[in-house]
Amino acid sequence: MKGMKERLAKKIKLISIVTTLKQGLTLHKSNIDRTIHHLRDEIVAESGQSRGCVTPTLLELEGVDTSQHNLEGEEREILLEFEENCPPGGEDSVIFYTTGLRGVRKTFEACRRVRFLLENHRVMYRERDVSMDSEYREEMWRLLGGKVTSPRLFIRGRYIGGADEVVALNEHGKLKKLLEGISRVDSPCECCENERFLICSSCNGSSRLLAEHHDEETTSNNGKIWTRCRECNENGLVKCPLCS
Repeated sequence: MKGMKERLAKKIKLISIVTTLKQGLTLHKSNIDRTIHHLRDEIVAESGQSRGCVTPTLLELEGVDTSQHNLEGEEREILLEFEENCPPGGEDSVIFYTTGLRGVRKTFEACRRVRFLLENHRVMYRERDVSMDSEYREEMWRLLGGKVTSPRLFIRGRYIGGADEVVALNEHGKLKKLLEGISRVDSPCECCENERFLICSSCNGSSRLLAEHHDEETTSNNGKIWTRCRECNENGLVKCPLCS
């Protein structure tokens, strides 16, 4: 009997709390309505317009600076100056084809300059290392119609150019405008630490697996057959699912 009374008391207390919350929400809504109508009257009085609109627009309430809209228009105009050529997944993002090989110092340094500028602007970009995955190299060649070298930068489905073009755009303040609206990044990728690749968990990075069936291109090993791992690239790596 005592337990039933305690449960009943808790229910009564809960009902009173809910009732108080409802009253508070009703009062808050009433205050918002009065504030909106007060702002509307001030806007109408200042502009001399008729009171045909029940509530003011978002621009009127928030006092949005129209210079922001002009900036977006200017950014679109600059973007339209470049050739429309969209890499896979690059419709509304930054795609950066690069190489991590130091064999050709000039190419490596050019890639590093572009990467530095992107990181300096603190924007999220997808780095595609052609030295780590031949699929990226073929993709870049297909987009640009020939066996070009990296670096190559694409922004929102437009081909921006190589290192010289990107550096020149940055010096004239245009690169910053092209990157307006791109998501910002404040920390390394939590999945790959900005390495863009992960070691394949199926073959542990060897790019080969032992299988029972026979294949003409494989060699036997104590009765088992070595086959090419289908989960990774030729280097035993898989693309990072978050930033590649």
